[in-house]
Amino acid sequence: MVREIWLVTRELGGWAEAGGIKDVVHDQSRAFPQIGWKTHVVLPLYGFLRGRVQKEGRLMWFGPSLHPTRPVNLETWVVEEGNHTLHFVRSPAFDDKESLYTYTVSDEVKNPRNLRGAGFFDGFEMNLEFQWAVATYWDKTQNIPCQVLGHDGHTGFLPAICRTHVKFESRYSRTIFSLLIHNAGPGYRQEMEDSPFHRDLLGLAASEAQLSLLDHHLDPMVSASRHAKLATVSENYANELKTGKNDRWSGSFGKWLRSTKVPLKGITNGIDTDDKDPRDPDSAGLPAGFDPLRGDWEGKGVCRRILRDRLLLKPATVHGRLGPWKDALYVMQGRLTAQKGVDSLFDLISKALVERPKASFLVMAQGERHYEERLIHLARNSVATGRFLFINTFEESLARLVFAAGDFFLMPSEYEPCGLTDLKAQLMGTLPIVHRVGGLVKVLDEKTGFSYIKNQGSGFWGAFLRSLHVWENDPDKLFALRRQAFVAVLEEFQWPRILEEHYVPWLTEQVRFPILTMRMPT
Repeated sequence: MVREIWLVTRELGGWAEAGGIKDVVHDQSRAFPQIGWKTHVVLPLYGFLRGRVQKEGRLMWFGPSLHPTRPVNLETWVVEEGNHTLHFVRSPAFDDKESLYTYTVSDEVKNPRNLRGAGFFDGFEMNLEFQWAVATYWDKTQNIPCQVLGHDGHTGFLPAICRTHVKFESRYSRTIFSLLIHNAGPGYRQEMEDSPFHRDLLGLAASEAQLSLLDHHLDPMVSASRHAKLATVSENYANELKTGKNDRWSGSFGKWLRSTKVPLKGITNGIDTDDKDPRDPDSAGLPAGFDPLRGDWEGKGVCRRILRDRLLLKPATVHGRLGPWKDALYVMQGRLTAQKGVDSLFDLISKALVERPKASFLVMAQGERHYEERLIHLARNSVATGRFLFINTFEESLARLVFAAGDFFLMPSEYEPCGLTDLKAQLMGTLPIVHRVGGLVKVLDEKTGFSYIKNQGSGFWGAFLRSLHVWENDPDKLFALRRQAFVAVLEEFQWPRILEEHYVPWLTEQVRFPILTMRMPT
């Protein structure tokens, strides 16, 4: 029997890109068929995708949403991509969107109240409109899934919509719903303040809405727990949530998990190495290849030189200066938020620019404006050193060069559910330096990178000094670490293996719902 799975998401690599979800869904959509599962991905048709989708795909269905109070018109376009199928659901809330979650520069120009980087004012409406559109599409085309894997809180209400609303009768009674939690922090869960407006937007019975409450908010992950199996993206992050070690960052969610005894599986993400292996520069999108197994680094130097040349053409978004690029190069690429440890990053770079003349730094990131301004200020004030460059933009081809050019990759995250950039860095011979939290425990200290525990010993600074000492004094150890880090990714973190060994047993496990044993007071 051919198994079939639907991945429901707001992100997909190559189409709708923001955070780490895009990589996971992209890689899963390609790996499931390798183990014999027919795979579908369903996501919104954002305004910025409409021309491309309508050119490459075909209109599958159109009609009104079955939302009880908001029957907007919907379309679904289908694109065949490789060995899986993409379904783009078009609904009004997404038509004018130029990005996934936040306003762009052009949005701010059109309306100064829509500040660049701020979340959409109708973000909750987008989430709910999308989930009702997906349930409607399946119902109207009589294509009821056997397995649904939703990604994060954007899809958390979907199981309750399908299972409990009278308009769907019992058509989803045999569908197995699962939800993969990428980040359980407040706001990341997509929880909505409990209000008549949001209850109307939710579109479910009052009793079902009441059962999704946590801290006076309608919480999609709480709702999902009554109708779907829950997992998160690493074993250690699941453990942190269940033991209280992450309570500072997850709010009441961890306490709720412990009080209700809701099962939470932890499965560490894999990575698709086909387009990230530097031994095949064409597939990896690199101008030159290199081999971490053999210690052939000539291509790494080529990548560094071409990155330098390309950055000279982007003066508006590049701040600071790097001199001859012969020092140990520490790089970071990601989002500028408190979660990512940007305060620790800023402190380390500021100190190292004064005390460690053999270390240079390159940060490619966007995010909260106050962090961007601090890094721009630091870059401008350190121009004379020629050892710090801040790239305040994101471009995929440049990001690949950043990973390839670096010697070490900085990840001082305050918490990190899984982490994928550490695996990308390891493939590129760029050793990660990580705070030992969440999924970053997979980086083994002085075996596949460097790790530290905050407020223990010399912390981040100490890990940095140890890495610099190896770079300056022990080339044999540096090569051994890079080789071992590369091999670890190839042997332990390939998606087909992770799907077969961990996801399939979890997805196919039979669970009786609801599984809550008690309720937290709201």
